[in-house]
Amino acid sequence: MYGSVAISRLCGEYVIYDVLRVPGTQYRIKIFEREADFLALPNLRFRALDGSVDGTCGLGATEVEALQDAIARVSELLASRPRWEEGDLDWIDPRDF
Repeated sequence: MYGSVAISRLCGEYVIYDVLRVPGTQYRIKIFEREADFLALPNLRFRALDGSVDGTCGLGATEVEALQDAIARVSELLASRPRWEEGDLDWIDPRDF
């Protein structure tokens, strides 16, 4: 439409409370409806020991599937270390969330 490559619609935003593993106790996931699927984008990324940042997202045929996939992927990353400190996480700009 009007020269755009693609358009997606924000169809949901969820707050996930994970007080045992996430410094700050919560993170958000936005769900976008795309042409053929749904994309779930968490507002946090994980800083590796070498300083690089690892982000993740979820995909699914439905909004719920994408949300579940994103939560599972974030949980895997959280489980990869015994403890996460605030400096280990990179938060996406709050104006985007």
